[in-house]
Amino acid sequence: MLEDFVTNCRRVLSEQGRLFTAIPGFVARTQQIDLAIAIAKAIEARATLVAEAGTGIGKTFAYLVPCLLSGKKALISTATKTLQDQLFQKDLPVLIRALGLSVRVQNLKGRANYICRYRLDLHVNEGQFSAQQIAHEVLYIHEKLPRLIAGERNELPEIQEESAVWPFVTSTSENCLGVECSYHAECFLVKARKRALDADVVILNHHLYFADSRLKTEGFGELLPGVDVVVFDEAHQLAEIASNFYGERISTRQLHDLLDDMLRVWSVLEEPYQFLQQSSQTLGTIIHDLLEAYPSFRERSSWTDLKRYPSFLKSWEALLLFMQEWSDYISGMAVQEHPGLQRCKERLDELCRLLTLFQGQKLEQIRWVERFKHSLVFHTTPFMVADSFQTLLRQQTCTYVFTSATLTMASSFDCFTKPLGLTDVQTQLLPSSFDFKTQALLYLPRALPDPKDDHYHEALLAKALPVINACGGRCFFLFTSHRALQRMADLLSTHLNFPLLIQGEEAKPILLARFRELGNAVLLGTATFWEGVDVKGEALSCVIIDKIPFASPTDPVMRGKMDYLKARGLSGFDELSLPNAILALKQGVGRLIRDAADRGILMIADPRLTARDYSRQIFASLPPMRKTREEHKVLSFINQLGLKILDNDTELL
Repeated sequence: MLEDFVTNCRRVLSEQGRLFTAIPGFVARTQQIDLAIAIAKAIEARATLVAEAGTGIGKTFAYLVPCLLSGKKALISTATKTLQDQLFQKDLPVLIRALGLSVRVQNLKGRANYICRYRLDLHVNEGQFSAQQIAHEVLYIHEKLPRLIAGERNELPEIQEESAVWPFVTSTSENCLGVECSYHAECFLVKARKRALDADVVILNHHLYFADSRLKTEGFGELLPGVDVVVFDEAHQLAEIASNFYGERISTRQLHDLLDDMLRVWSVLEEPYQFLQQSSQTLGTIIHDLLEAYPSFRERSSWTDLKRYPSFLKSWEALLLFMQEWSDYISGMAVQEHPGLQRCKERLDELCRLLTLFQGQKLEQIRWVERFKHSLVFHTTPFMVADSFQTLLRQQTCTYVFTSATLTMASSFDCFTKPLGLTDVQTQLLPSSFDFKTQALLYLPRALPDPKDDHYHEALLAKALPVINACGGRCFFLFTSHRALQRMADLLSTHLNFPLLIQGEEAKPILLARFRELGNAVLLGTATFWEGVDVKGEALSCVIIDKIPFASPTDPVMRGKMDYLKARGLSGFDELSLPNAILALKQGVGRLIRDAADRGILMIADPRLTARDYSRQIFASLPPMRKTREEHKVLSFINQLGLKILDNDTELL
């Protein structure tokens, strides 16, 4: 049986195999076949496989083919909705047709992606909005509702992803009425989850995978017990996502939203309305005072640091007292007969629980606060997630496959497996199929000051401009912070002869589309552009990285975890900071060569890469590129690429 299954996987992916004859342009790849065979064997043995598959191997088909041919129920979890949609709309349909299979596939997303009929009708009937644009968009969605198929936000492309309307027409786990909702039978989310229970292949993202254990409490049942194979693609993000999931958070926005929902229940003349109206004003004052007292120079602060500010503590204590009075008032009311009121009371009880949890002294949690323009979020984050993650995996006996292009540091999987508690696992390291020694050159410029130097960005500009000009633009300039990006944007605006695209000025898909269309642009980006971006061909011939992406030492979560490791006699730098930086750097480096025909320059401007002992581990983790510190060698390499120079005044034909 195993031999037949493995042989079938090999045959399908081989030259002259089913995919070779059915899919135009399909190329058989030895490493893709090796990965598919390893996954097939893991499926038969119900084993756990951790596989790093370098760029160009074709790992998507390598895990989809065994999943489809096994005939088992498979769950594919990704880090991004972009990859989710690619699997559902492109890769799986192509494979299913090519293999001649009949397979039910469901693309399942989080609740914020589905229109909520109850919330939509509530706001249409209420007709109270803070902006006219929101009112127009609510009415537009209401008009389009009968024509929606899955009820997903992406069925309404006319409305921007960042629109303020979405909270009015989607639900949260806090305000969803569950089985008590009058629209439950017609609910888009419920229907999607029911289809997922019946599907052969379910695609979701890592956040939703973790949240599945909570679905039962919402009256939806669970997906995981019926699954035979779980594949985590983009698995390098799992530890961070797990850390967020196993923590708790409460925002001042949640308090405001709950008060608003309660105010909708009573008429203006009823006594509870008067109390809640006054409470809303009181809460607004408390939140204003908290924001005023919060240190303006930080977006994220540890609770230990914040407690040193007397004005912040005073406002915090006022918030606790307010919550107690609010809870006491609602507890004295009979709400059982009204599902909406009952759910509001449950939400209030949960918010009070979270505040109590945050206030308490829990040794295994990091307490920190995040500031936004009009709100604060109070977080508790676990130091480690290995035990919790292992408990989740042990809930069922099935095959687990963890794969990504970036799971190792200097050929060791420890940086991935240890944080997740993965011990009894098979591993496979498959380097990229690309010829990096021929296709790319790594430039490490000389004489750059320390990144902390006040004049670092001016010096970086002086080193970067000759490379950008020689490439005729065609550059991703990647930064480790928004502040550094903005500083370079200011400098480049007066020095660049090519189109300048800046993250944040337009949505990411629009920026990428413009970058491809222009053919000579320079795009400045931070974290979101370091991974999951695929630009093939001459349009991207240069990637410049400003610094090794170490997490900020002032970040409260990183600092808390580093202190936790130090207290146990371990090096926070070696165990956490350096591995995380290397995995992030590998993602950024991976933007350059996306195809066997691609060629280009990678410039890493951080002088620490040639001066610190840890540079050996970094170089051992990167693709095997030729290196140079000489600008003239870089310009000679670029000249050999034969790129046509198009400035802002040249029309691209």
